[in-house]
Amino acid sequence: MTSPDHPPVSFLPLALLAVALPFLIAGSMPPTSTYFNQVVAFGGCGVWLLVWALTARPSLSSQPSSGATKLLLVAGALLVAAILTSSTPWGQRLAPLACLVLAGALVHATAAATRAGRIDDWVTPLMTALLVAGLLSVVVGVVQVFRPELADGRLISFPTIAGRAIGNMRQPNQLSTLLLWAAAAAVWLGVRERQPLAVLAAVLSVLVFSVALTASRTGLVGVVLLALWGAVDRRLPSPVRWLLLAMLPLYALSWWGLEQWLSAHGVMFYGEDQLKKTLHGDPSSSRGKIWSNTWDMVRTHPWTGVGFGAYNFIWSMTPFPGRPVAFYDHSHNAVLQLAVESGVPMAVAILGCVLVALWMSRSALQQADDDTARGARAALFMLVMVGVHSLLEYPLWYVYFLLPAALLAGWLTGLVPVRPPAEATSAGGVSRLAGAWRPVWCATGALAMAGSLWSTVEYGSVAIIFEPDLAWSEPAPLAERIAEGQRSVLWGHHADYAAVTMAPEPEKVFDQFERPLYHLADTRLLIAYARALQGRGETARAAHVAARLREFHNPVSADFFAVCDAPPAAPTPAPFQCLPDPALPAEALRPKP
Repeated sequence: MTSPDHPPVSFLPLALLAVALPFLIAGSMPPTSTYFNQVVAFGGCGVWLLVWALTARPSLSSQPSSGATKLLLVAGALLVAAILTSSTPWGQRLAPLACLVLAGALVHATAAATRAGRIDDWVTPLMTALLVAGLLSVVVGVVQVFRPELADGRLISFPTIAGRAIGNMRQPNQLSTLLLWAAAAAVWLGVRERQPLAVLAAVLSVLVFSVALTASRTGLVGVVLLALWGAVDRRLPSPVRWLLLAMLPLYALSWWGLEQWLSAHGVMFYGEDQLKKTLHGDPSSSRGKIWSNTWDMVRTHPWTGVGFGAYNFIWSMTPFPGRPVAFYDHSHNAVLQLAVESGVPMAVAILGCVLVALWMSRSALQQADDDTARGARAALFMLVMVGVHSLLEYPLWYVYFLLPAALLAGWLTGLVPVRPPAEATSAGGVSRLAGAWRPVWCATGALAMAGSLWSTVEYGSVAIIFEPDLAWSEPAPLAERIAEGQRSVLWGHHADYAAVTMAPEPEKVFDQFERPLYHLADTRLLIAYARALQGRGETARAAHVAARLREFHNPVSADFFAVCDAPPAAPTPAPFQCLPDPALPAEALRPKP
């Protein structure tokens, strides 16, 4: 519903830019494969927020924000406080801070528009954009599985695993969650617009078949949740409920059909490997080990945590003889991640606010109006879907999932009925309330737009280190490109990584280790760090780093440890990488000039 003094504005083009396009971008530049996907989501949502605040001018109802909306904003503020008080390099905290601020603004704006009855400002464009992104991703997945030779890396990402769809985000689990979000959007839009059941059935079948193409166990859980939604939601029309229930056997049939078809064409369906791993006791792909390691870290740092952004460094420097051999920068569980980085009290406070907000939102699910109740239930299903995914991975650490999730949360909490205070019932009260927030929304949207442009310029100065052909003219020598990249506030850690791992005497660039070590420690970086410590005469710290590196069993470190296997030529001191593990506290390994 749009008031006559505020002419209707179509926000669908902005939603397609901010929500659909980020899931569909295939092109990339090193060192981050999803940079463009994420910066377009961030800048696009900033544009949407700014245009909405300037042109739609929603006449907010006299009702205040619901308690559920306020609690979500409090949870976000607590997380911002945790980031601000961390000791990790400032530049590596700036982007997460900006994303959280924008997410909070989107929650508030969507909730305000929903309370004012302006569902076409945010919700309808969001759901349409998700459906478009899902259906176009079906095309991407089909090409990657059945015609991989057509993938060009520009419109369709190159498939990395034969017989498995990875989408243009290059992650099958993320693709499966997008497809299930699209399925929920199709249900909501189809029921709201009274689309023929045959059309909805065709759309859902295509989306669920494509979930099978991902061979994602997270996707399987999502299909079960989709069927469960049909089983428990009595506000949906009966034919739609039966259709949702039918998606589970359709998924099983798709799985079996894909296995048979691909086998007949000499390609192993990746789902077969996933099934074997699950049946042989590895249902979480080594996540059990990283969860166990993370829990040990929580018990060691229960009160204040290791600090936002310090997870990978502390984990890499803590003795874990049975650690998973991949380099993890996240615990693959949002609850554990909050606890280990922010401390148990802060994690309990943040999660408590979120859970109480969800509990308070139950009244939206029980509204007398069927359309309102269905909207709240669709939003809840989609939030549960990404929430379950967040217990197995970290989709909300990607901007193109975080910001749509914020819009969904604003929609759900905006549907919670609240009683307006007496002082806000007058037209003047409404005007003052609207006027108070409009500058905040405008400023946040404008800063997000500017930030995305600034970030991209800085990113270009780093990408040229790895791809000199990106230079507008004759590329500068490598040393100059590295020095230029190191000036980047947001992305300079990549340039620092190049500098320290290429340095013949890494101890001479010791002050450049901090940023890359707090980004992601890998074999090359740990070897360089160990040698730098030894070059500074810090043998115990160097031996500790070498001992941690040995736990990863990475073939790249074979030459580094080869000296330990050679017979001693003379009674000389053993090389530092061959010394017994001193097992120092992880905090003692923080780079200190």
